[in-house]
Amino acid sequence: MIEMLDHLWLRPFWLVALPLAALAGFFLMRQAGHLGGWERAMDPALMAAMRRLGKVSAGPRSRNWLPAILLALIAVALAGPAVERRDTPAFRNLDGVVIAIDLSPSMTEPQRLLDMLTTARLVAEAAGTRQVALVVYGGDAYLASALTSDARAMGGTISLLTADTMPDAGTRPERALAMAGRVLREAEIILGDVVLLSDGGGIGAPALAEAARLAADGITLSTLHVPSGAADHADPAAMAELARLGGGVAGTLTDPFGVAEAISTRPASRLAATDYALLVLQDRGRYLLLLALLPALILLPGRRTA
Repeated sequence: MIEMLDHLWLRPFWLVALPLAALAGFFLMRQAGHLGGWERAMDPALMAAMRRLGKVSAGPRSRNWLPAILLALIAVALAGPAVERRDTPAFRNLDGVVIAIDLSPSMTEPQRLLDMLTTARLVAEAAGTRQVALVVYGGDAYLASALTSDARAMGGTISLLTADTMPDAGTRPERALAMAGRVLREAEIILGDVVLLSDGGGIGAPALAEAARLAADGITLSTLHVPSGAADHADPAAMAELARLGGGVAGTLTDPFGVAEAISTRPASRLAATDYALLVLQDRGRYLLLLALLPALILLPGRRTA
């Protein structure tokens, strides 16, 4: 897409046909055979006699330009001249998902981290048209990505997480759950989901209380247990308890499909108007195609004498 002559051209490569149309028109006008080449094939005396008898009707020479004009109009139409429309109403989905990822030291072994991030992308894709936000945590929680409906951008953000992302040591899942709930409440999300990916480290009374608070606010908490190399740190039972209190589904890194299905099957039909301006382009090429009908109609075969 390029901008030219106060228009945005959606498919500008079609404009290369314009010089070809001009070249075709030039050669058509240079043709001596505006009688179809009969001037060269017939005896000049016979041609003169037929002219005197009114048996030859050459028609206007400008008619030779019509195929070139037709080709040019079609090329410009296919190039997609478009104008911006700023009056298009915009809406946002009132259903959202927050993915909370534990990036504490016990979770950042390279292969484990790669598997966890792959699973997080699966959850993001399962959200479909719902908005998705990303929270990462260790000793504290941070909003890595605000709510967005751009699944590709979210997948890119998740892929950028590394063992060095978190500046704080420790594991405080209650802070991640509190931030996830705050994100959904401030966005006035009606149907919210939180998905926590962790080995269960740090889960205690504060985290359980946050799970119950989420459930009280109508926010569903699901968990995905990630096996950890720190046996004394992992707590799959605590992850299952979080999911029970949050009214969600407890899954594992090796079997995340129950959680993904629960996310994907939730309705996503609640919409509200938003003040964000959308860039909507109106393609005006179809009007040029209507204009191209005029030379096409003139070129239709009719009664000719020769």
